[in-house]
Amino acid sequence: MDFLAVRKALLAKPERMYWWIFLSGVCVTLLLVVLNIYKTDFFRFLDYKLYDTQLRSWRVQRNEHPATNPVIVDIDEKSLAQFGQWPWPRYRLGLLLKKLHEMGASSVGMDMFFPEADRTSLAVVQKEIEHEFRQKLNMAGIPVNLMDNDGVLADILSQGPFVLAYNFIFPGNNQVSGNCLPQPLNAAVISAPGSTYDTGTLFRAKGATCSIEKLARAAPFSGFFNVIPDFDGVLRRAPLLVEFNNRLYPSLALATVIQATGIKQVLLKTAHGSLESIVLDGTSIPVDSKANLLIRFNGNKGSFNYISARDVLLDRVPAERIRGKIVLFGTSAVGLEEYRTTPLVTVLPGMEVHATIVDNILKKEFFSRPDWVTGLELMLVLLFGIISAFLVSWTRSVLSLCIMVVCGVGLWFASGWFLQSKGIFVSPLFPLIALGVNFSFLTFLKYRKEDKELRARNRELVAMQNFTIQCLAALTETRDSETGGHILRCQHYVKALAKGLSKRPQYTKILNEETIDLLYKSAPLHDIGKVGIPDRILLKPDRLTDDEYLEMKKHTIYGREAIRRAEQIYGQDVNDSFLQFGKEMAYTHHEKWDGTGYPEGLSGNEIPIFGRIMAIADVYDALICKRRYKPSFSHDEAVLIIARNNGTHFDPEVVDVFLGVNEEFKKIALQFPDE
Repeated sequence: MDFLAVRKALLAKPERMYWWIFLSGVCVTLLLVVLNIYKTDFFRFLDYKLYDTQLRSWRVQRNEHPATNPVIVDIDEKSLAQFGQWPWPRYRLGLLLKKLHEMGASSVGMDMFFPEADRTSLAVVQKEIEHEFRQKLNMAGIPVNLMDNDGVLADILSQGPFVLAYNFIFPGNNQVSGNCLPQPLNAAVISAPGSTYDTGTLFRAKGATCSIEKLARAAPFSGFFNVIPDFDGVLRRAPLLVEFNNRLYPSLALATVIQATGIKQVLLKTAHGSLESIVLDGTSIPVDSKANLLIRFNGNKGSFNYISARDVLLDRVPAERIRGKIVLFGTSAVGLEEYRTTPLVTVLPGMEVHATIVDNILKKEFFSRPDWVTGLELMLVLLFGIISAFLVSWTRSVLSLCIMVVCGVGLWFASGWFLQSKGIFVSPLFPLIALGVNFSFLTFLKYRKEDKELRARNRELVAMQNFTIQCLAALTETRDSETGGHILRCQHYVKALAKGLSKRPQYTKILNEETIDLLYKSAPLHDIGKVGIPDRILLKPDRLTDDEYLEMKKHTIYGREAIRRAEQIYGQDVNDSFLQFGKEMAYTHHEKWDGTGYPEGLSGNEIPIFGRIMAIADVYDALICKRRYKPSFSHDEAVLIIARNNGTHFDPEVVDVFLGVNEEFKKIALQFPDE
């Protein structure tokens, strides 16, 4: 491979810059800027999928080993097998929470709530037996506090760092709200001087479903466990705050961290009237205007240490595994757990979603999309759109494609690196679209324009070819004025014969429409060699002598050599061009099927098909026209003579076609008579 030639071709500048194509690219870029500002669901969907792909591709800060904090205490299959089916009596849940508190848990977030009283309480059972069976159970000797399981659980909740969960109900949800007593968040707003903050941008609940009042009042803190997937069903973010009755309430994960750290007040930092971050004792949690945290998922299911509730109740867990840790308490037993789809995992337990948020806060490792990212993305769209428009309009397509591929790959890796190292997602979607759309659309416009120019040049070239052929034919005519009409008629004879032969299977590929057109154009060259014959022979009114006839035969050789010189001047192989066809007809149209023709005495299929076609056209026209040395024959006589020479002078198959189109020959002769 000639690399210098390739390099020269890539770096070669086009003849001119297409300013109108460049301006078209700028218009497309501005349209993409508008689409980026007002994203439709389709483009948001693509943006989400790019984010998911980046997350999976880079495995951003993925944990190779389960995180040690927080810890998940799980009511799993082993726990149910040991202590019976769910729901457990609430005294047992109280015992479990008490053990976690005694083992030193800094806080325990309960991924469950209790909207109804415990029907397994002894007092409840006693009343139901008495009502159903008219029998009174003797509960003498049982302490009063053990008669009420909810009371046992409430007493334990009041003594430890426990966070009870509840569920918010939002407009459009038909769920009925209960009587709730969720604890609001003690929050202070930090705003820039002269600006105000309106919580109207937050999710606003219309009601809530909570645990029974006894438990809700006993728990020191509570948080909602609502998470809201994106419209494609994938969970990428979760609200940390919700507004309800003009008060702010924290999520379960946020409330659990607040309970563990003992923070008395949370700071809400705003910018330009919109929420920017939630500050916990120096830890700034980036959120969007709806208080959504873009969750930094760290891996697949099992990224956290799981401890079976059975092992805790049976005192099989060393205190070191719990001491000082945040504990999330829930259930993963079949049929009881709620699962979510995340960018990394199709099925992830709900407890791990809350645990991941807690992990993000504890490690101070977040994903975010600050307000300035939108401006940066718009600038990238403009930059790459203008670059791509310039490249397509100013450089060769191969070079512009190579540069844009490099830009696209660089943009993709830069976005991934930014997400990995800075935790900020800069979407490469619209800059990549700008590169792709501008290259495709502008290249189409450019090549449509160049195609029109090429077609125009081809038409000029064809016209020049026709002009050249006619000039050569006119040159022959100046030597022999009787050949002018002959040349024109032979063109049409050849075309009629070639069309008839093209319908036969063995000639379908050879005589296609393009070949027939070239054959028609090159037919006038068949007698060009006569310019080399002396006038005393060419214009002689009588029959030629043997020596003169030998000289006349040389016009086939002269014709071939003249065209061969033209091919050499042309500078390349011109097979299948009009020169090649003209050369074959000029040299072989006097060959005969039986081998008695000239100049080489070829026979049968040795004679090129173009020569065999021209042989009949030439002889037919010679027969029907009056010449200095002979009278004219009628059309019927000419047809009869050609038919008699079938298989001797002429190719039988070409003769057969001629007999089928002979009436067309007659019309051609009448249409183009000699002057």
